[in-house]
Amino acid sequence: MKSSLRVVVLCCDGLYQRHLIHRAAEEFDLVGVVIQQPRIESRSLLQRLAPYRDPRRVWRQLQSRLSLPRYERRGDLLRRHLFYRDGQFPDIPAAVPRLETTSINGPETVAFLRSHPADIVLVNGTQLLRDPILELLPTLRHGIINLHTGLSPYSRGANCNLYMILEGHPELVGVTVHHIDRGIDSGDIILSAQVPYEPEDNFETVDVRSFALGIDLLIEAAHRLEAGSAERVPQWEQGKLFLRRTGYVYEPHQRLLANRRIEQGLLRQHLGQAAGSDPSVRLVGSPEAPCAS
Repeated sequence: MKSSLRVVVLCCDGLYQRHLIHRAAEEFDLVGVVIQQPRIESRSLLQRLAPYRDPRRVWRQLQSRLSLPRYERRGDLLRRHLFYRDGQFPDIPAAVPRLETTSINGPETVAFLRSHPADIVLVNGTQLLRDPILELLPTLRHGIINLHTGLSPYSRGANCNLYMILEGHPELVGVTVHHIDRGIDSGDIILSAQVPYEPEDNFETVDVRSFALGIDLLIEAAHRLEAGSAERVPQWEQGKLFLRRTGYVYEPHQRLLANRRIEQGLLRQHLGQAAGSDPSVRLVGSPEAPCAS
């Protein structure tokens, strides 16, 4: 039976986020969607060419363009299988009230949330939420919860699963659903899980599986909050923060390196060693949200 829980989704506009919107509409009373659109910045030709002054970066970019597609094709097949609807890229449900904004923390978002009162807000793929959005928390019965595609507290920030593969830690590739606070992926955890691997996975398929699992857990967390059965576990260590200011600057070439590392046996070795759960990794909750393959 469909829940009467009133839900608003805050997200960017992508395939995974559209899937989340449809799942929320199927499971709950989806009263609104706020889509954060990218801010278009006008840059001069010199500004656009500046990153390519370094010939090493040009070479990495060329390698990525030539070599990544063969890995990406497998990810695309799995993505279509898990997230397309009737073979098509999903539309946003027309009946759901929607706001599109380049400022997720702006006054128009606040006004939308006030005019579409919800019990809970589900978040994925937006910029960091700040005041005045956080000032609305007391008006939300179950708060604001975020899907983080990384295993908190071990990894926080951006591209966490990518960097964990690059640093040789497949056991720390996962997803986390947590309450929003004023930190970066640092709020109390409701559910967390490691991404399940298949022997023939590459990084692109692992990335797809992480969103499939994560959206399942985000929906499950909302149900648990509604039922009063959700855990709320403070994060027990700082972990690693993957951001530009901590030295982690994303380039597509990093995906190529991660795919090559997996191709060399990183995941097969991990699967061979992992008989059951890894006792060194603490997870929260007992999610029963299978990730389709």
